[in-house]
Amino acid sequence: MASIETISKRLSWLPKPVARYFEKKMKNVGSVQQMIQKESDKVEATLEHTLKPYRGRYDSYPTIPKQGIDREKILADMQQMHDDEIGTWEGGYVSGGIYNGNKDHIDFLNKVYALQSQSNPLHTDIFPSATKFEAEIVSMVAGMMNSANTPDGAQVCGAVSSGGTESILLAMKSYRDRAYEQGITAPEMILCDTAHTAFDKASHYFGIKQVRIPMRADYGIDVEAARRAINRNTIVMVGSAPTFPHGIIDDIPALSEIARQAGIGFHTDSCLGGFITPFAEKLGYKVPVIDFRLPGVTSMSVDTHKYGYAAKGTSVVLFRSPELRHYMYYTATEWPGGLYMSPTIAGSRPGALSAACWAAMLSMGEEGYLKATKAILDTADWIRSELKSIPELEIMGDPLWIFAIKSRDESLNIYEVLDQMGKKRWSLNGLHKPSCFHIALTLRHTQPGVKERFIFDLKESVAYVKANPGNKEGLAPVYGLAATLPFRGVVTDILKKYLDVVYKV
Repeated sequence: MASIETISKRLSWLPKPVARYFEKKMKNVGSVQQMIQKESDKVEATLEHTLKPYRGRYDSYPTIPKQGIDREKILADMQQMHDDEIGTWEGGYVSGGIYNGNKDHIDFLNKVYALQSQSNPLHTDIFPSATKFEAEIVSMVAGMMNSANTPDGAQVCGAVSSGGTESILLAMKSYRDRAYEQGITAPEMILCDTAHTAFDKASHYFGIKQVRIPMRADYGIDVEAARRAINRNTIVMVGSAPTFPHGIIDDIPALSEIARQAGIGFHTDSCLGGFITPFAEKLGYKVPVIDFRLPGVTSMSVDTHKYGYAAKGTSVVLFRSPELRHYMYYTATEWPGGLYMSPTIAGSRPGALSAACWAAMLSMGEEGYLKATKAILDTADWIRSELKSIPELEIMGDPLWIFAIKSRDESLNIYEVLDQMGKKRWSLNGLHKPSCFHIALTLRHTQPGVKERFIFDLKESVAYVKANPGNKEGLAPVYGLAATLPFRGVVTDILKKYLDVVYKV
């Protein structure tokens, strides 16, 4: 972007009255830029304080040390960091993030990981156990998504990925590559504004145009608007089960049928809910069908490292047919290094994570998942009921276990409430468009006393903000700035600054 000074010089050729008009406008722009820079500096200071709490407490290593550091010291420092951090989630203060957290479960996964720490699924000849683990993970998740109950005898298949984002990327790549073979050179995807941002990433990486559909008043996708958006370049439609922001399950039966009739793909993104909705259905909760029982569903993403209780770093992408899965693969036949093939984006991968995922699913079993789901949904029912006793707040839509909470009164700044909850140790997710925050309930929240503490702290936080409005500290100004700035490029710069701070030593 050209500087104000450069632009001013370019005005010299204009007639003087016109030049004076633009110079006046540029002065206003300059003042706006100064304001933005001032706010940006405040944001950076806040981020430095938040993201670098260990600065000065531990030795820093910006370069490889001349002599190796004693292993006992390394372990002692890591143990201290672990002890500092476990308190932030062990007590049930975190939205999502840690989905199980039971010590016995973690110890078990750590033992499994240690046994497989050198495993790499790229080398199938050396680590055939990795192929066993991953094939069975995919089969178990496919079965959970009713691969045996398809109306067309579909051969549901898939792959293990590094997380929900990669599962979504792989699915979108498959639709794009298939579309190229069909002669579609300007592919488009249809998705709601509430769809996970990984689809936006896929759009950027793979050159797929996004056709955004607004959410309805109930925060689900507008089905008829999605139908009208289909054109000859449309290759896939997306539905969420549930959406990350508000926990709403889109109308997957209607959307997938529209896609089927149009001859395009349909992807159910159940990264967040894949290990909740099947068991909620078995428990008698009113849950729409989201899986391969619907003939229009051609792919799904399901995260095993969330409510599947695996270690972080695994997810499953499923396809209705092996033919569609083939577009996901990468193969090279002319490389001097030999024949090469990779099912997912990465080449080498940590086989220990797949082993831990496999072990987690086996140790939980269907009975364990049913029990966990019931505990979470019982807690959600209680919190939903108690939130009604806070007249200043309301739950957005009708979610099962992920509650987006907004203010009924514009004079109550919901981000200031979020900051007050942060001071009470709660780590919740700030959202915008509209302004709100959410809590994704996990097994951590089913511990005795946690749900009661959440409601108590929330009531206190609301009361404090009502009595002391206009807080200028914490993250409230950051969220407020991001929500109100008309210059979205500035917000992008703030996000990039956040990442810069992450990598500062």
